Order: sequence, then structure tokens, then C-alpha cells
Amino acid sequence: MARITTPVTVITGFLGSGKTTLLNRILSEMHGERLAVIENEFGAVGVDAEFLVSSGNETIIQLANGCLCCSVRGDLARSLQTLSESAVSGGFVFDRVLIETTGIADPGPIIQTFLAETAILTQFHLDGVVTLVDCVHAFAQIDQAENKAQVAYADRLLLTKCDLAASGQSEAVSERLAAMNPRAELLPVDLHQTPIADLLRLLFDARGYTFDYVPAQELKQVQARRSFLAGRGTKTAPKHTEDVVSCVFESSEPLDLERLNRFFDAAQLRYGARLWRYKGIVWAQHQRPRLVVQGVQSLLQITGGSMWRAYEPKRTVLVFIGLALEPDWIENELRRCEAADAVANK
Repeated sequence: MARITTPVTVITGFLGSGKTTLLNRILSEMHGERLAVIENEFGAVGVDAEFLVSSGNETIIQLANGCLCCSVRGDLARSLQTLSESAVSGGFVFDRVLIETTGIADPGPIIQTFLAETAILTQFHLDGVVTLVDCVHAFAQIDQAENKAQVAYADRLLLTKCDLAASGQSEAVSERLAAMNPRAELLPVDLHQTPIADLLRLLFDARGYTFDYVPAQELKQVQARRSFLAGRGTKTAPKHTEDVVSCVFESSEPLDLERLNRFFDAAQLRYGARLWRYKGIVWAQHQRPRLVVQGVQSLLQITGGSMWRAYEPKRTVLVFIGLALEPDWIENELRRCEAADAVANK
């Protein structure tokens, strides 16, 4: 039986998008959820709190609404371990962890913590990345490198302050965000009026990193949202060298796993840190289960997923997001990974 691990959600967002407002509500309102919130400092925490643990790098306090807040100034993995040890010792029991990234421009290193083979994976798993975007000022901020990264890494994009935006602004911002990251769920939200229970539901169960239960057919929804596919692959071209590019590869032929690994090596060498996020499901030759691909920059994880169902079409769907990616190169190189004899275990 698989070990049950605690889901972790990373909350990031543009300057002024409402992260502090959201965090204040989570930490102050009564919602009945047992949450541990990790942040850089306690600026949003009220005075009604009880200190549980204090060390050189971490301070843990319990709030009046039952939440736990951990201020992290050191290594994230160590802070998660401190939380876990506190729970084991009877200090606090929590069901979920929220990581708020104020002061951290690029969420990539946080995500990599959960893809690397470390001890924390026996206790925690990354559920998803939620990015807040200020609808009013989005176009003034969206071309900043750190904001592009936050959009690209997101599994959910929450569009805030829509009620303050000019007519048509929300639609224009939504279209731009969907072009940058077509696989992310995009939702408008009122951080002040939405009930706290509904806000928390927007943060939970994104399943951006635990998706082997999703049939490959569902990933094709990306195509419906954006017309990135032409023929068998994507033909989108960046407007300039620093544009965020999203592309989708799909194949109904089995892929040769050795060639696929060589492709990922070549892509990492070609794009480096510009290859922000890549994920998907692979039908690999001579592999009975589907393979699940998760990648962030140079860190790649390929694991065995669930078995293909008898009625389910076997196929590969891979999504790539990054700066100045070349969809034609990705398409052509992945076509070379298709098994030459097109024979695989059925």
C-alpha cells in the first residue's frame, strides 16, 4: 500500500495581487481546516498566537483558529522536517501545508525540492502551484521575468481585482495568461467577498504533480483552450526571444524510452533554465504501465504510473512551457523518439 503523504500547495503571485489579503484570511478566520502555513516572516500574523517551537532558523506558532504558522529563514526541507517532528511530538496535527512565497521571485527551486529524491518525499508531496494575478495592473507586470515564471509554473491562476478593472480588461488578461500557460486552470476570485471555505477550495486539490490518474485524453483539453496544434504538433512562434512559449506534443505511437531520455538531455542542454515546466504521460515501448513525466528546468522525474485501461487509447501527451522554446524543434525531436517498429506491449 502506498504511503499517505501530506499535500503541499505553493502560493505565489504578482506584486499587489492580494497574497497578503489571502494569507490574513487563512490565518485569522475560523474555517475548520488543519493547515500549516510556511512563510518568510510573520508580518501577516496577529498577536493571538502561542509559540510552539523556536530555533535559529524556524519559529512555529499556533494561531487562534487552529492553524500553524512557520516562519522559514533557512532551508525549506529542514522547515518541513521541523513541522513533521512537531506533529510527531504532539505539538500540532495538520492535514495540509501552504507555502507562501513573498520575497521569492522564482518558485522553481521550491518545486524542485519536491521532485528531488529527498527524505521529505516520504512525508510530503507537492499538490500544486497557485498564482495570483492582479487584473488591474497585469499588463504592466506580466513581462517581468519573475512574473512570467510564476505564470508558467502555475497549476491554477487566480485573477484578482476584476471588479476594479476597466471594461474588457479581465477578458484580455485571461487571454494573455491562457496563451502563456494553456494547461493552468484560470479562475476569477474576489479575495474580500468570497467565503473562506470557497477560497480554500481554490487552493486545494490542484493535483498538478500527482496526475497519473488522469487519462491522456484529458490533457488534450489544452488544445481546446489554445490553438497551438497544427497537424500532429504545435506551430506557435514566439514574437520575440523572451516570449513565454507553450507547446504540446502528442503521439499515438509508442516511444522508445532510451531515445526519449536522450531528448530530455538535449532539451535541458539547449534551453537550460529557460525550460521552466514540462509534464505529461508517455506510452513507452515495452513498458506496461503509462509513464509519468515531471520536469522543472534541469530536474527530470520519470516514474511508472497506473496501468492503461483496456478501453483507453494508449498515447503520449507532453506539455512544455518556457522562454523562447522552439516548438518545431521539440516536435521533430520527439517524433524521432517514436519506436521504429511501432510494436509495444498492448
